[in-house]
Amino acid sequence: MSTQQQHPDFQQEIQRLEFTKRYLDVVIKTAESSKDQFQENMREAFQDVDWLDSSSSYSSLLTNARFFEMSKDELKSLKNARVKPYFARIDFLQENQKEIEQLYIGKTSLYSRENQEQIIVDWRSPIANLYYEGRLGEVHYESYEESYNGLLSLKRQFMIENGELDEIRDIDLTTTDELLQDSLSKSSSNRLTEIISTIQEEQNRIIRADLNKPIIVQGAAGSGKTTIALHRISYFIYQYKENFAPEQLMILAPSRLFIDYISEALPELGVERVRQTTYQEYVQACLGIKLNLKPDNKLVRLLEEPESKDSQTSAWISSTKGSPVFHLILSNYIRSIYKTFYPSEDFMVDKFRLFGHKKFIHLFKNDYNYLPLFKRLEKLKAILQNDVAKKKQNIIKKIETFYDERIERALYRGKDPEKRRQYVSDALDKKDLRLSEIKKALRTAVPAYMRQFPKKTLIQYYHELFNDPALLCQFSEGKLTEQEAETLCQYSQALFSKKKYEREDLALMLYLQVYLFGIPKEIKAKNIVIDEAQDYSFMELISLKKALDTDMFTLVGDLAQGIHSYRGLTSWNGVLEEIFPRATYTELQKSYRTTVEIMEKANELLKLLPYSFPKVEPVVRHGESPKFMMRKNDLELVRQIEEQVSLLKQENFKTFAVIGKTMKDCQLLYSLFKEHSEMPVKLLEEQEKIPKDEIVIVPSFLAKGLEFDAVMIVSLEETFSRDSELDIKLLYVAMTRPLHRLYFYGESEDDFIIHI
Repeated sequence: MSTQQQHPDFQQEIQRLEFTKRYLDVVIKTAESSKDQFQENMREAFQDVDWLDSSSSYSSLLTNARFFEMSKDELKSLKNARVKPYFARIDFLQENQKEIEQLYIGKTSLYSRENQEQIIVDWRSPIANLYYEGRLGEVHYESYEESYNGLLSLKRQFMIENGELDEIRDIDLTTTDELLQDSLSKSSSNRLTEIISTIQEEQNRIIRADLNKPIIVQGAAGSGKTTIALHRISYFIYQYKENFAPEQLMILAPSRLFIDYISEALPELGVERVRQTTYQEYVQACLGIKLNLKPDNKLVRLLEEPESKDSQTSAWISSTKGSPVFHLILSNYIRSIYKTFYPSEDFMVDKFRLFGHKKFIHLFKNDYNYLPLFKRLEKLKAILQNDVAKKKQNIIKKIETFYDERIERALYRGKDPEKRRQYVSDALDKKDLRLSEIKKALRTAVPAYMRQFPKKTLIQYYHELFNDPALLCQFSEGKLTEQEAETLCQYSQALFSKKKYEREDLALMLYLQVYLFGIPKEIKAKNIVIDEAQDYSFMELISLKKALDTDMFTLVGDLAQGIHSYRGLTSWNGVLEEIFPRATYTELQKSYRTTVEIMEKANELLKLLPYSFPKVEPVVRHGESPKFMMRKNDLELVRQIEEQVSLLKQENFKTFAVIGKTMKDCQLLYSLFKEHSEMPVKLLEEQEKIPKDEIVIVPSFLAKGLEFDAVMIVSLEETFSRDSELDIKLLYVAMTRPLHRLYFYGESEDDFIIHI
């Protein structure tokens, strides 16, 4: 008999699991057929179970069971739950109650809605918080502004695979770390989908933090930033399922590669219908334009030609276009555009004054200041048209009265009948002509008046911003020198002449779009998650906030991994002060990904960065120390990696990455493996999917956000320099990718900055 089967409750828990699976089967079967068959299906499902009658709780559940209509999403969740209905149990005695509640916690909920007896409790429910944060003994939890006190007498975790109970663990302070270590020691292949059962207290607090406020998480490598972001979305959907559709939430991922990486976790969390896109794709959708974007190779150029003037200039351009300086420039530029729409003449039809220009300006500046420029014009155009419609008959009446009075006087004044008749005839002709002219003028008056306001395209407005260095300098209020303004204009005009744009242009164009043309409602989202937020510039974040018209953002990132810091952030201060002042800011310094030995080496790199980064605290999980392997020649390198992968596979490791500093080094590595090895390898580029059965070769800057069981960092033609902040960050990114093993291959340890 195994140790687990000796657990006093093992048989009881097997019965509970069997009951839950059968109950699930009936609910699923009924949902797919006819709800009228529900009770009959229940009887059939449990007719052969001899232990059922002895349990009053099971009998009660079945007796009171009623089938309720469910959505496709709910049905899908229950089908997914069939192989692992729950992962934990808590026993809770609420204050002033006599019976202990046995609550089984899973990824979805299942209960008898007739009597509210829960078969499975959703991990996102308020009471499930006791599993993540409660200690055995006296506890309390909050639910819908009510506080509940009681006694937590049991926390139990289940290992269920393919519907079979493998293991039970009762949790106390001494076993919590063991459970976490066991989870972390598994392969990376399914860690993202199985992390719900081991969410840590500090992670849980961020997931459940105030959903009506933005949140910024500065998290060390391996601290679970991505996991927290995805689970927070899931928690949000659960809390607001009556008011929000998943499509109203959006994940802005750093790349298509990253979207593929998280794709398996999304259905498990019930958030697969959440919009997933990249920053570049989303901004172009907002603009309604497909731009010819120049490949974002500035990082590569900085790596390959760090001292070249072109590399330095393009990096400075990126930094400047993304900075608060350009927020000031755009604000002043937009104000200057608005002023060109202040009319100097009243709205007249012939000699009739219908609408004063000062009133027009007042409405434009004040009453409709919540609208973008051209939407304001549409409103004012409608007001003018309405004004014409209301005053049209009065104007016509005045003209008719004028001529009728002249004709009336002529009939009694002249003595010569012929002259009188001729005068009246002429007057009638003039009246008809005048009325015809005024009616035509009334029809065309509004379009004619509106023609004074030139309507340019977004592209035209954006190009004009860089036409005049002196004006750019003026808009910057002295923040740019004349030479800097000249450089910006020349660089941008050279791009525009080829009908090309860079990533940094997107934020500026989006900002203009918001204030000039507006963003379609159907493309907006109400809650946004941004991963790798440290790689976004100030302008990118503020433009997104303005475009989406909400501050409900979840930003997760790590400044220590800010490899795009030439355009991104070096501090969260400006973001907190000027963009998201309501945000909750929190730091995560514990790393759950890698071993103590690997993290201690990675921490040595943090000391070399110019900013003060606190030391990352690895969770107490030990493993082999990182190893350096001397590379004698190319063929020997291939053999070394082949042998290492073979040994690691014998230890049941499944995912492997060979990381080079640059794409150039990775292309050389890929060629070597294709020429000298039969081992399946895949050179990973930004738009490609991560293969399941191949060794991944990936440049350091694309490895960010990914994780593998084992990583081999290779230096062929490119080495890492301790004099380069970018090199230090790239090596730090590479070193924090593995869960279990880390190897270095190069001519000497000096290729990797630190002593290994």
